[in-house]
Amino acid sequence: MARERLTLKPLGEVRAMMRSAFVRPSRTIRMPVAAAAERVTGNPIYSPLTVPATDIAARDGFAVVSGETRGAGERTPVRLQNLHRVNTGNAIPPGCDAVVMIEDIIGEDGAWSTRKAVVPGEQVHPAGAEIRQGEMILPAGHRIRPCDIGALLSYGIAEVDVWTVKIGLIPTGSELVPAGKLPGPGEVIESNTAVAAAWLAEAGASPTRYGIVRDDPAMLRQAIAKGVRENDLLMISAGSSAGTRDFTAGIIGDLGEVLVHGIAMKPGRPAIVGRIDGKPVIGMPGYPIAALTTVRELALPLLAEWGFCTRPAERLRARLAETVLTDLGVDEFVLLTVSRAGDGYTAAPLPPGTGTQMAMVRANAYLHVPAGTGSIPGGAEIDVLLTGPREPVREP
Repeated sequence: MARERLTLKPLGEVRAMMRSAFVRPSRTIRMPVAAAAERVTGNPIYSPLTVPATDIAARDGFAVVSGETRGAGERTPVRLQNLHRVNTGNAIPPGCDAVVMIEDIIGEDGAWSTRKAVVPGEQVHPAGAEIRQGEMILPAGHRIRPCDIGALLSYGIAEVDVWTVKIGLIPTGSELVPAGKLPGPGEVIESNTAVAAAWLAEAGASPTRYGIVRDDPAMLRQAIAKGVRENDLLMISAGSSAGTRDFTAGIIGDLGEVLVHGIAMKPGRPAIVGRIDGKPVIGMPGYPIAALTTVRELALPLLAEWGFCTRPAERLRARLAETVLTDLGVDEFVLLTVSRAGDGYTAAPLPPGTGTQMAMVRANAYLHVPAGTGSIPGGAEIDVLLTGPREPVREP
């Protein structure tokens, strides 16, 4: 059987189509505040408490009736009659309306005087100075920062509703075996969906990995229908090319519609974007580097459009160690090893023949070569995107 040639659509057009075709699902989950950093609030959050609940001392000293300190100075201390020892944060006793700091007090027990006059409210945090019961702490759609966690906990909030999106991940292929099983001849341990799940969860999604589906159209159809029912976005690993066992596109078309089959990006050209019951379905190539490129360049931008995003990749200026040959008609993503070279950085493309998984382990950056750019000569200054923090980029 002849292999069908895919018609490739530009990556930018595919992303734009996905932005317009798929709206954010209205799904939230409740989670502990302490674990909610970088998640997005699903609803406005209001304070159940008034903080502070009563007037409190802003400094260590004595709570006093401010009128009794009138005329006090360095040379004219005034004897205090109605005073109460307080520390910072203590409630102000009834009848008192100010605090004289301890360094402005002279005398001893039973005979305290102040060298400083105070006015009503001085060195006092009034009730509700932080927030009052019913006031909004955070609006809906707010990305929770570490400092927000402290405020939420301080105001009596232990759990919050945050946006999420349920993503199903279906691995396909008769050659696949689950992790923990020793592969036989021609078999491969399934890992694409595990890596994708980790990446998607980092963006705030709730991924579900399904069991391996063999190269059987009926079984795959059943798995896809179930995955669409149970999730907001479905991703299928492998079966997206045009070979004799690549059934994914046909089944998506039977259950819904194939919007794109073939994208002008490398790796990842056979990727699929479909729609079933109004939900996005993305078919990833089985080749691991192509699968993860599909996650990064299609799924994560869609999640970002929906308000979810992972930490953006850091850009670094580096000198290309050797010429990179690319196709003019595609957006190409080249894995690189970046190392420090004197006061700058050098970026070296991974050599041909590097094992698929070890290529991703050894690469600490990648280069995006937009369609139409062509090859880039060795020695050129380029912008690379790091796949992790800058700290590991050291001398070779």
